Amino acid sequence: MSGIVIVGAGQAGATLAETLRSKGYEGPVTLIGAENDPPYERPPLSKAYLLGEMARERLYLRPEAIYAEKDISLRLG
Repeated sequence: MSGIVIVGAGQAGATLAETLRSKGYEGPVTLIGAENDPPYERPPLSKAYLLGEMARERLYLRPEAIYAEKDISLRLG
C-alpha cells in the first residue's frame, strides 16, 4: 500500500496534510514530528506561553482530534 509521509510536523507539514485531504486524496497520510506535541505556532511559544499568558493547547495549530477526523496519522516524539 502506498501513501504519503510528511517529515516535519510544523505549520508547513500540517498544512500540506490538511490540503491533501481537502483536495480529495484518500490514501494514507502520516505526519512525522520530532517533538511530543502536535503542530503548534512557534511565535506565541516564545512570548505569551512562556510568560504564562496562554494555555498550552492554544499553541496548537488545530485541536489534536482534527487529525484523527481527517484520517491523518501523527507520529510524534
